[in-house]
Amino acid sequence: METKKEFRYFNIMEYEKEALYLQERHKQGWKFVKVTGLGVYHFVKCKPENVVYQLDYNQEGISEKQEYVQMFNDCGWEYLMDFMGYSYFRKPASEMKENEGIFCDDDSRLEMMNRVFKGRLIPLIVIFFCILIPQTIVQFSLNNIIFFNNYLIRCS
Repeated sequence: METKKEFRYFNIMEYEKEALYLQERHKQGWKFVKVTGLGVYHFVKCKPENVVYQLDYNQEGISEKQEYVQMFNDCGWEYLMDFMGYSYFRKPASEMKENEGIFCDDDSRLEMMNRVFKGRLIPLIVIFFCILIPQTIVQFSLNNIIFFNNYLIRCS
């Protein structure tokens, strides 16, 4: 069985772009298997076909894994894996009804974006400020200190 790996980077808000990337690879005869590390996508050679990929970010769904996956299976979506908070699903385009997708309306898309924001962006912002504020305090406190030939001189 022929396999290949590709490195691609998608930021946390580019889940639709990532899904389209996986769909295009499948059309070219490369079925998505998993993603590892910081964006190493693993594929196996397959018959080219039109398969729709969807990603969902739902930490609560991951904690209730069996029910969460079954809900999507009942709608014909194949569960693939979880990575960095996102769950990956796919479904043959021939089984899709019109504009069917995991998110059927703008409200559900907005709800998912709120989950991404709360689950991924807020912790990053907190970490950023936990690093920035102490460094700023240190810089301001050192502002009155001069180092000259390894001697510390305090200015008043």
